Amino acid sequence: METINKQEYIRILSELDLLTTKFVTLEQENKKLLGDLQQVSVEKAQQHEELSKRVQQLEVVVLSLRQQASTSQSLLNRPKISLPTKFDGKRSQFQGFLN
Repeated sequence: METINKQEYIRILSELDLLTTKFVTLEQENKKLLGDLQQVSVEKAQQHEELSKRVQQLEVVVLSLRQQASTSQSLLNRPKISLPTKFDGKRSQFQGFLN
């Protein structure tokens, strides 16, 4: 078994302290990142909910517009009646023109 001298032992302890400090720092950074991730997830969920509501509203509008278009189309399909002939001002044709 190999023996470790005092200087080597101190160097190893110093390295261990440095690694411990880095580990604690990384743990803190990890906690912060997890908190940020949770906040972003909540914000994204809220945005998703808002977008879903907006999509539903737009679907209602589209349905309404389709119904209006259908109604307008049925009005357009009515038979067309020609305009009466233009009245030329003769008294004898006035009563016929009014009828």
